Amino acid sequence: MDPLQRLLLTTSHEALESAGYAKDATLATQSNRIATYFGQASEDWRDILNNEDIDIYYVPSLSRPFGPSRLSYHHKWGGGTYALDAACATSTTAIQLACSALNARECDTALAGGGSLLVSPHTFAGLSRSSMISDTGGCRTYHDDADGYARGEGIGVVVLKRLEDARADNDNIIGVIRGSARTYTSTSTSITHPSAESQARIYEEVLRQTSVVPNEIAYVEMHGTGTQAGDFEEMSSVIRVLGRDRSRDNVLTVGAVKANVGHSEGVSYAVSGYQDVRGLLKDRPPVSHRLSKS
Repeated sequence: MDPLQRLLLTTSHEALESAGYAKDATLATQSNRIATYFGQASEDWRDILNNEDIDIYYVPSLSRPFGPSRLSYHHKWGGGTYALDAACATSTTAIQLACSALNARECDTALAGGGSLLVSPHTFAGLSRSSMISDTGGCRTYHDDADGYARGEGIGVVVLKRLEDARADNDNIIGVIRGSARTYTSTSTSITHPSAESQARIYEEVLRQTSVVPNEIAYVEMHGTGTQAGDFEEMSSVIRVLGRDRSRDNVLTVGAVKANVGHSEGVSYAVSGYQDVRGLLKDRPPVSHRLSKS
């Protein structure tokens, strides 16, 4: 079995425990109303096996669709299962699709996330030849000498519900997604080049959804690839949209944990702004989603 499938089972179990999940305990946790969204950007374990020892378990143990399907099969959930690959936006896309499904009431609970394990040399070779990963072994995000990113491993799963359902079920609410959106960089100069114009457009869409003005955002976790092109375009878009109308007492703080832990590709979360969760739950209407961790 692909180790990523094993890690998905383990990490999802931890997330469900954190959320206080009990199967069929409430209307929002009915088995046939729980969906799974999980993404990965490569199939490294398939490269390692190199077509050796092919048996009856080869397909269900290695093919991407069987990751989220195995999770649903284990728990006997009847909601939809979705295997995704959107490169560096994979896990963000999984969460976005889960939020859309919850809004549309296609499901009542969703597990969403992504994973990345680096056990094959092939992707390293391809990224190196395209000058995307650093030759010096670091990820110097926003530095003049940034020469690419450093690859990282990880897996993350969140348990999502509509906020009113999480409140009604007395869940352990540790975060709220007030809005989400997905776009494509249609104004870029190449298929791998980002665009500040497209990124600014998606920030404005999320602000519109959530009725938040830019100067209410205190912190932005940046994508922070550590590439000359990517860092410049991302910082330009954030300053353009979220840096407006700021004072010395209301600065916008930006950061990129990626420089410390590496770019985990299929599990890396893209740009996100947040506010204090406790104040949000107290003062804001229940228009968002609940978020639990692993």
